[in-house]
Amino acid sequence: MIPETARVTDPGGWDAALTGAFEILLGGRPAVDPAARYGVYYASDSLDEFLFPNSWVTPAALVGRQSRELPDPDGEYPFSPWAWRFDLRESLFRFDADLLAGTGPWGDGGHKGRRPFGDAFVGDLRAVSTVDEADEVLARGAELGALLDRHGVDLTDEASEKLNGWLSVLLRVATDGTPNGAMRAATFTERGPEHLVSIHDMNAVHTAAEPWEENLSAVAHPALRDHLRMLCLSENDARSEGGFHCDSGHWPWTDVLEAVGCSFVAGWGFGESQAGVAVVRLPERVDESGPQ
Repeated sequence: MIPETARVTDPGGWDAALTGAFEILLGGRPAVDPAARYGVYYASDSLDEFLFPNSWVTPAALVGRQSRELPDPDGEYPFSPWAWRFDLRESLFRFDADLLAGTGPWGDGGHKGRRPFGDAFVGDLRAVSTVDEADEVLARGAELGALLDRHGVDLTDEASEKLNGWLSVLLRVATDGTPNGAMRAATFTERGPEHLVSIHDMNAVHTAAEPWEENLSAVAHPALRDHLRMLCLSENDARSEGGFHCDSGHWPWTDVLEAVGCSFVAGWGFGESQAGVAVVRLPERVDESGPQ
């Protein structure tokens, strides 16, 4: 048990409390592979719905190696993803199969009209991308940015509005590549104990869903325990506040991550599963020199 004074004043006590809490959240599973790289992805249906036109989806931003903050469309919220910095280079952009094939609403006489890019762009995109189970094409931001520049495709222009819902994104949260760094980001604990979310601040009357209410009772740091309880509500309670823990179960965007070689570790959902964050083991790749 960590002494009360250590919980408040000793950084080592805070680190130890987080380590113990993460072991609980991961079901007491053995330590993750220290030689592997881990990352965090954030996805949101509401973000995709109004993604374009967008001032930050430019070639320079997508190929750049510096992580960056993105504009906050929601306003202040305790579990706001806009407190993170994002690695746009490693973010995943998903193109609908009909969009690329020019079929369905994008075909002759379809209500969407002409695509805001030509066949040459599609051919080059397919050459550098991954195809998932739904035959949708997945491109990293770095790959997409280079193609936008080469083909003169402008996703900041009003003409790109028609792509909303047909071109979506899983944003990569910038972390240090370690499992601890990934878990800190995903649980909104990376900024330290002074930024924990209090159940009382959120006017919440819920307890964590089973078995999390009992499991989290072992977390030594009281404020951290309350913070994590708000991320382990039932799916019904999390519709209005906090989040629910997916554990090793299905995360709505797991198929996208698996298609690019990621292995799901843990995830959280928000609202009616319209948004979520996931910790993954990253595939081995040479180009991991940018922000993690």
